[in-house]
Amino acid sequence: SFTWTINTTLPPAPTITSKPANPTNQTSASFSFSDTQAGVTFLCQLDGSGFSACTSPVTYTGPLTQGSHVFSVKAEDAIGNKSSAVSYAWTIDTTPPPAPTITSNPANPTNQTSASFSFTDTQTGVSFLCQLDGSAFSACSSGKTYSGLSQGSHTFAVEAQDKAGNQSSADSFTWTIN
Repeated sequence: SFTWTINTTLPPAPTITSKPANPTNQTSASFSFSDTQAGVTFLCQLDGSGFSACTSPVTYTGPLTQGSHVFSVKAEDAIGNKSSAVSYAWTIDTTPPPAPTITSNPANPTNQTSASFSFTDTQTGVSFLCQLDGSAFSACSSGKTYSGLSQGSHTFAVEAQDKAGNQSSADSFTWTIN
């Protein structure tokens, strides 16, 4: 006699547990994934290429091109039943935004020991980073004010940063407090 088992039950779809930010300026991508069914293997796909065997984590070093990408993964049990695929779409953006424009600044020269700056950028959705006198750039918003400044020359600079983390060149203004 011979006994066998027929199993047509698909394994559960995997869960993607780690993925790149969306959007990102990174031209490589790493994904981690798992499945609730023990003993499955995984099949991965990038940008519509064929599914191929993979293990978690899987890294694509490319470099991947700027634009939209889709990663998919499915689980396969020991007898070849494959789960449905789960996918993650993200965008690679390596283009920096345009430099911001300083729209308001103190008089030069001035006797005021405080200074306020307003600025804008032609790209919507950017955030700003400000710097005074060569210090480190830090997050700021238009209407940035400094007080208690000493006599002498000062330089204010501002950069724009997009959602992918790309930073523009800086716009700057130098003035003297007498």
